Amino acid sequence: MRRVVIISTYPPQECGLATFTKDLKQGMSADGNTIVDVIAVSRSSVEEFDPSVRFVIDKERLDSYIQAAHIINEEYNYCIIQHEYGIFGGADGLFINQLANSLNIPLLTIFHTILQSPSLRQKEIMESLLIKSQAVVSLSPKGSELLMELFPMVDDKKIKVIPHGVPQFDYNQGLAKYRLGFQDNFVMMTFGLIGRSKGLEYAIRSLEGLDLANFKYLIVGKTHPNVLAHEGESYRFELQSLVAQLKLQDKVVFVDEFLSDEQLKEYLTACDIYLSPYQHEQQISSGTLSFAVGAGAAVISTPYWHATDLLTDERGILTPFSDIQTMSENIQLLYQSRRLLAWHRFKARSYGEQTTWKMVAKVYLEVLSNLSTPIRSLAHYKNYHSFDLKQEA
Repeated sequence: MRRVVIISTYPPQECGLATFTKDLKQGMSADGNTIVDVIAVSRSSVEEFDPSVRFVIDKERLDSYIQAAHIINEEYNYCIIQHEYGIFGGADGLFINQLANSLNIPLLTIFHTILQSPSLRQKEIMESLLIKSQAVVSLSPKGSELLMELFPMVDDKKIKVIPHGVPQFDYNQGLAKYRLGFQDNFVMMTFGLIGRSKGLEYAIRSLEGLDLANFKYLIVGKTHPNVLAHEGESYRFELQSLVAQLKLQDKVVFVDEFLSDEQLKEYLTACDIYLSPYQHEQQISSGTLSFAVGAGAAVISTPYWHATDLLTDERGILTPFSDIQTMSENIQLLYQSRRLLAWHRFKARSYGEQTTWKMVAKVYLEVLSNLSTPIRSLAHYKNYHSFDLKQEA
């Protein structure tokens, strides 16, 4: 029996990385030959998590990371680190390197953020993880390209491109709309933790003046905890004020919830258009965008890195940053042309069916099965290796 441990945030923590870890854990455990546990990074006690959480690292205590490394070395065959700079303690999350360097079992690191111009310290943290890891994963081709640019000596067999997994959808849009009370509506949706980087004011302004009968734009999600701590609900109040100013109350609906998996699947299944108006180009991964494509929604998105990678082959429409007029025209185009809408939905669904968590988890297990003793020096690195999920499934 193979024993794997994942280091990450984890539910009931409300963040995309926690959800990613839960879904990946469930997918990997389903093969019947793998036990997957979690070491959660949190300030909560272990009692607040489900029994699969073996240990809780106190984010800001270095000794807690060292203690976790001892547990991992004693009890597990493989370790996976979900890496985001902000979830670990120390400057730029430096404490995770102490843990990684203390491991004597194979390590796989998943990079959820890959910066084009990291600070010296951020680059050193990533380089240290690259040296210690037997494999590293980027969730998009652009991320692997950046890794190659930042670390030109990287071995082409170490970097894997594995797409973000998505739930299995039933694609019964009519039933989903009925259950949510939108059976008579054309539904556009944006979901995720709310903050100023999401560009929701551009989305709202793009609806001004449009003649869209029975149209609903659902903005679904709670305010991001970090935003809430620094400025409270001021951004949400600004958005609500903008909706009132533009007299869009009959079109824009705020759903102030962190959705359960089943709720999220229902909302995504119900939506016709998924709008992703992020205003920062350097976003290497978006779970919300991946889920929307997986649900078979017709996507309109600004051209941040992950969207540019994911929406190739007519899986969606890219609209320029800060260009309210073009965003408005694209929304009206899909609203008026049901044939074009159906085409983009078909292309999205066709791709999403190949990236379910069940299929993605098989790829991760294949990667782990090929890992051996720790690689301790960077050498001979050239290109990234990308998995074909159809062949791996």
